[in-house]
Amino acid sequence: MNRPILPAAAVALLLCAGLVGCGIPAETEVRVDGKGPQSGQGTGNGLTPSLPLRTDAKDAKQLTANYLTTAAAGGEASEIYSRVNSYIPDDSGAKLKPKASGEPAINIVRLLGAPQSQNNPDGSGGSVVTVYVQQVGVLRGDGSVGEPELTDQSYEFTVREMSTTVGGKTQPLEGYWMVDPPPVLLLSTSALETYYSARTIYFWNAGRTNLVPDLRYLPKSVPRESQATEMLGWLIGGPSSWLAPAVVPLPEGTSRIGNAPNQGDRLEVNLAVPASEVNEEVELDRLFTQLAWSLLPTDTDGSNGELELKIQSQRRKVADVNEYRRAHPPYQISASPKRYCVFEGVVYPLRVGDEVTQSVPVQEEQNHDVHSAAFVGAEGQVAAALVTARGDRFALRVAEGTEPLRSFAEKQTFKSMDRPVWLRGGDPRALVGLVVADGELYRFNDSAELAKVAVPGVSGRITGVSAAPDGHRIAVVAGNTLYVAALSTDGGAVTAGRARRLVTTVTTVTGADWNDDSGLAVAGAQPGKPSVIQSVGVDGVSEYAVEEDTQGAVLHLAAYPEDQPHRVSFGVMFEANGVATASSKPILKEQVIMPAPPSNTEGKPSAPFFWY
Repeated sequence: MNRPILPAAAVALLLCAGLVGCGIPAETEVRVDGKGPQSGQGTGNGLTPSLPLRTDAKDAKQLTANYLTTAAAGGEASEIYSRVNSYIPDDSGAKLKPKASGEPAINIVRLLGAPQSQNNPDGSGGSVVTVYVQQVGVLRGDGSVGEPELTDQSYEFTVREMSTTVGGKTQPLEGYWMVDPPPVLLLSTSALETYYSARTIYFWNAGRTNLVPDLRYLPKSVPRESQATEMLGWLIGGPSSWLAPAVVPLPEGTSRIGNAPNQGDRLEVNLAVPASEVNEEVELDRLFTQLAWSLLPTDTDGSNGELELKIQSQRRKVADVNEYRRAHPPYQISASPKRYCVFEGVVYPLRVGDEVTQSVPVQEEQNHDVHSAAFVGAEGQVAAALVTARGDRFALRVAEGTEPLRSFAEKQTFKSMDRPVWLRGGDPRALVGLVVADGELYRFNDSAELAKVAVPGVSGRITGVSAAPDGHRIAVVAGNTLYVAALSTDGGAVTAGRARRLVTTVTTVTGADWNDDSGLAVAGAQPGKPSVIQSVGVDGVSEYAVEEDTQGAVLHLAAYPEDQPHRVSFGVMFEANGVATASSKPILKEQVIMPAPPSNTEGKPSAPFFWY
C-alpha cells in the first residue's frame, strides 16, 4: 500500500511535536500557541499546549528534553530537516540529512527515566546527556504507528554553549546547542500524546458483520473543520499494515470529491464510489456506518450533529450521528457484563458491589472439575467452553444451545491448558474459540474439535491468548512477551496475520486481556515492581497503571472493554498468589452465589471471568 504524502497539518505537528532537534533558527524564534482540540477530544475547540523552544533551555538536560519534545510553527515535509538542523550549529558538520525518497522515518521512543548529564569526558567543554529509551514504533504519514525500525537502547547528545566570529570578534551564540546529535528523527511518546489526539477509524471484516478498530494519531493543530477530511483520507488509504489481513478496504476506486467540511452542525461527505458498490440499500448503510464511526470523535458527551453522505454529489443519506451510532454499533457487546468464578471446580456467579449475576448457563450435573471457563451468547442461545481437569491432564469441553447446556463434547487431553476465549463478530452459524494448550494455539468449535493456529512472528512457547471485542484481533503471550495479531475467520477456519511485538515497560508478561477498543490490560513485572497490571495501547504508545501491586504473579486476567461511549467501567479481575480479585478487592467466599454454601470448606474463589 502506498503511504500518503504527509498533509500540511500533520507535517506541522510532526515538525513540532518532538522531532529530534525541532526548533526555529535563533533569529526567528517565536512561541506558538496554536489553535487545536482539547487533549483527547480532537474537537479543535481548545488550545494546543505551549511548545518548548531551543532558547527556553536553561541547561543541557532541558535542551535535550526540548530537543525530543519541542514543536515548531507549520511547514511542509521538505522543511522537517531544516527545522531539526536549526538546533545544530552550521559549522558542526552534524546536520541531519533527509532520505533520498519517501516520507521521513519518525521514530517513537519511550524515555526510561530522566536524562543523565556529565561533563564532556574528552575535555572539549560542554556536557554529554544520555537518555535511555525503548523503541516503540514509527509514526507514518497516515497517523498509524508501524513497528520499530531501530534497536538503539540509549542515545548520547553533546550540548555546548557556542560562539561565532563576526568582524574578527568572538561573539556568543544565544543559548545551548546540539553539537553531535544522533542521525535519526526521534519523537517521545509523551510528546506524541501531548500534541496529538488518539483517534479510531474503522474497517469492515471480510463478512461485513463487524467493524474493526484501527488506531491513528491526529495532530491537535488540525482545525475542527479539517479533521474529517484528514481521516477520510486515512480510510481511503486503507487499514494499518498489521490489521490488513482481518479487514477489507473501501471499495476499489473510492475517492473523495472536495473536502469534508463541517457545515454548522452537519458534516458533508461527498464520495466517488463505483455504482456497483452502493446500488443496494444495505451496501449504502454499511458505508454510512463506517463513516459515522470513523470521521467524528466518539469520546465526547456533546452532539456530533448530522452526517450527510453524497455519492457523485447526489445526496444519498442523512442521519443524526449519535442516534445512528446507538442503532448501529460497530460490533455487538453487552453493556452489562456478568461476573463468574470457579469455586472448588464449579462455576458460580459472583456478587461484586451492587452487581449480582444470577445463574450459570450449564446444567449442574455438567458443572464439575472446572479449571477455567468462557461463555458467549445471549437470550437463551449460548455456548460454553470449560477447561476441566482429568487427573494430571486437562480437556476442553464445549456445548452450544439453549440454557442450561446439558450435552458437552470433548476430544483430547493436554498436559497444560490456559483459559479459553470465544471469538465474537464472525458467522453466528459457525461458533469458534481459541485456547492455548501445551504451548501452542488452537481454535475450537462447538463440537470441541481442535486445530492448531500458526501465529507468524511469535517466538517462544505460547502461554496465553485473548480476543478483542470485535473478534478479529488477538493478543498473544509467548516467551513472557506480548504480541498482537489480526485474525480472519471464514466458516470456522481461523488464520492469524503476522504478529506484532508490543514494546512496553512490563517485563515477564504473564497475561493480557482487552480493556478497551484499542488497549490491553497487561500483567507482569516492572523495574522495582514485581507484580503489576498496566494498560497498554494496541500499538505500544500509551501506558498507565491499572494495579500497582497484585501481590504475586497474575493468572486468569479478565477485563471488560470500556472504550465505547457511555460504557461503564467494571475494572479488571484476576487471580494472583491464590487470591482472586475484582475491582482491586479480594473476592470473598461470601460473594460466590451458591445454592447451599459449604460452611467448612477451605476452598477459595479462582479463575474469575466476564460474560459479555
